[in-house]
Amino acid sequence: MRNTVWSWPVAVEMTLLAIASFAVVWAYYYWRRGELKYATVGGVLGILLPAISLAILASELLKPPTAGLLVLPIFNPSANLSSWMVWGATGISLLILWSLLFTLPLVKPLKNIAVWGRSKAVMDALGVLMAAFGVYVALYTGLVLAYERGIPFWHSAAVPILALFMGLAAGSGLYGLLGRVETGRWIAIGSGMAALTYGVHLHLSSIGPAAAAFSAAGASADPLTIGGLILAVIATALSAVNKKPAVALGGALAIAAVFLIRASLLLWGAWAFP
Repeated sequence: MRNTVWSWPVAVEMTLLAIASFAVVWAYYYWRRGELKYATVGGVLGILLPAISLAILASELLKPPTAGLLVLPIFNPSANLSSWMVWGATGISLLILWSLLFTLPLVKPLKNIAVWGRSKAVMDALGVLMAAFGVYVALYTGLVLAYERGIPFWHSAAVPILALFMGLAAGSGLYGLLGRVETGRWIAIGSGMAALTYGVHLHLSSIGPAAAAFSAAGASADPLTIGGLILAVIATALSAVNKKPAVALGGALAIAAVFLIRASLLLWGAWAFP
């Protein structure tokens, strides 16, 4: 049967994390270039989208009394340090923190309060930390699934790699939507490699354990998968043109493809099969 525990809301949560994960990498890049407006956009997304994701995660997977444990859970004495949920939520929390500290000095009304922004070395360090945790969060959305041994369709080394490419596609796609042509190459790489990786994952699953093969067969015929892969290929072709309208459309399609592929992966992670 299809997965009804980690379903649509979690697909939204992980897609938001994918966008934020590489949006903050681009934010640091634009800060280094002195383009503070675009740096601010990525920094704000690095605060808001992970915060929304934590809220979705808490509402979907945790009971209200324990939802607060998602904020820096690694420092909770009762935290299960063998759980990727703990490490992931900690990484998301720290991404929010580094993004906040990086972004506050870029907002004019707060510039005089966020005095650490006067130091280029401090801002450089915050930018590196923010970008590094962005990449980590992208990988986490795959690792948390890959370490789920009870669901063979997820238990694959291809899943974290897929998550990384989806983060690259979605985060770059966001800036492509804003008309940044230099992101086109990265949208194309992320989208193309995400489509290729998911295709390889489906094939390997189809010749793997029976439960994984069942999931792969269902996912391969699902309109979510077919649509996601088609959109990813179109996004790759458009973004490679390196023209502003094409990159903008490619960015939008890349984000849509990431959501559809993510939903396919989650929904076909079968707990049981006929």
